[in-house]
Amino acid sequence: MVKRTVVAVAALLVLAAAAPASGSDVFEKVGTVGAQFLKIGMGARATAMGEAFVPVADDASTIYWNPAGIARISGSELTLNYGSWPADISHQFAGYVFSYATIPGVFAFSISALQMAPMPVTTAHRPGGTGKHFDAGDMALGLSYARSLTDRFSFGGTLKWIHSGLADEKAEGFVGDFGTLYDTGFRGVKIGMVVQSLGPGMTFVDQEFPMPVTFKFGVSSNIIDQQWHLLQGAFEFDHPSDGAERVNLGAEYLLKQFEPKLALALRGGYRLNRDEEGLTFGFGVEFPFVPIGFEMKPSRCNVDYCYGDMGRLGGTHRVSLGLAY
Repeated sequence: MVKRTVVAVAALLVLAAAAPASGSDVFEKVGTVGAQFLKIGMGARATAMGEAFVPVADDASTIYWNPAGIARISGSELTLNYGSWPADISHQFAGYVFSYATIPGVFAFSISALQMAPMPVTTAHRPGGTGKHFDAGDMALGLSYARSLTDRFSFGGTLKWIHSGLADEKAEGFVGDFGTLYDTGFRGVKIGMVVQSLGPGMTFVDQEFPMPVTFKFGVSSNIIDQQWHLLQGAFEFDHPSDGAERVNLGAEYLLKQFEPKLALALRGGYRLNRDEEGLTFGFGVEFPFVPIGFEMKPSRCNVDYCYGDMGRLGGTHRVSLGLAY
């Protein structure tokens, strides 16, 4: 029964991914879909690994990358993320993973936002500004659920309500992410698949546009796994509905239990077949955290940073704070 379920879920993911690419049009459809903010990766750790995180999926940021991964999280986790983008644009993401003893599976809440500072309204007769301002931004609220069918295979999904606004105009809709994660049990090899942003189109100013559906498939492995050292590598293939296929490569080196019981991480990656995005790198530190004044067991805290090269646009900076308890 479990094997049949695994095959059925995998088949649905493949079919869903193939649907946007069907038809006789073999040309890339760049600029033909909306809600592009849904493609922006979350979390300094994942993005520092070249965004090859679908098969890794082992912290709270996997709410975005592969919701099946939250099924492997024991206890609760909170992640807070901030990103600085070119043109004074900021990107934020927050996620919380939790479970109930009486309900099987794992749940998560998430919120993401892409924002810009207000800009003055100008006209041909008043190029210096009319005294009024406008802004633009996007937001997504998500509810995720995941469950392990076996000790090696899990599946999960996220339902998102999305909102895009420009001055007095807005568009709203729903999309879903669906993913699977399989741990082979051999040298830490994991296989992940996900379909992101699957849903009906939205209408903005009387113009309907489709969602940025993307199929992702990846494999990760522990290249070195020793008492004090862990080197993990990941490979990921992405197929967006509005562009050419892309490849992401990433690695993470972890020095475990470095005195006084710290864990230090160095990360790097590269994103292939992108117009501007390329090299990524970052670092992080993990340390124990015992809350004061709260009835919580000792926790683990992570602080991470990522720099992403964007060619002629400059670079992006991301910082993340994670708390697991």
